[in-house]
Amino acid sequence: MAFVFCTAEGWSQENAAQSKDTATQPTTAAPAPTAPSANRAQPPSPLNPEPNEFPKGPTLAPPSQYDDLLAQIAALRSRVAALMTSLFTSKLIVNVQSDSSDTHITSLVLTLDGGVVYSSSSLETDDERQVYEHSVAPGTHVLGLQVERADARGKQYTSFQQSRFSVLVPAKKKLEAVFSLGDDSDMAEAFPSGESGEYLLKVKLFAHVVE
Repeated sequence: MAFVFCTAEGWSQENAAQSKDTATQPTTAAPAPTAPSANRAQPPSPLNPEPNEFPKGPTLAPPSQYDDLLAQIAALRSRVAALMTSLFTSKLIVNVQSDSSDTHITSLVLTLDGGVVYSSSSLETDDERQVYEHSVAPGTHVLGLQVERADARGKQYTSFQQSRFSVLVPAKKKLEAVFSLGDDSDMAEAFPSGESGEYLLKVKLFAHVVE
């Protein structure tokens, strides 16, 4: 039996030789990833139109009766407008007047049968303004007035008022309705000093046949 003894120095020289042999061996590079083929077919988008979705063909000319039909429609509209004018020969005129010097009207809305026919953000004192004039069907109509006032002696004292009146418009005649707005309130003057006051608002409607 034979025994082999290696010293640390010999072991180190042997490991260095093996490492040198391993370093000198050529290394094989990993294969590069292959790029996807540019010729590979992509699925079509569902938003693309089908080949026969928009068929091609010559633009068709309008039929020969097209111009005649348009002329008939225009004539029919003119006849309808004339008929409406002859039916509604009655007319309604509405004027509004304010006779208060201590308050300013900051909003005024006039309604006829529930629909707004006039609106304004101001109305001068003692100024009678015509706010509506139009042909209407004869019979009963409802006039409504919404008024917002601010006191000139104290703008924080504001009032809101809404009134509705029914009027009868005679057939083939003209009816004039005049709203008169008054305000005898002393809230802005009396309340700051005496801690009491009142709002006293007035809306009057005068109607008469003028024709």
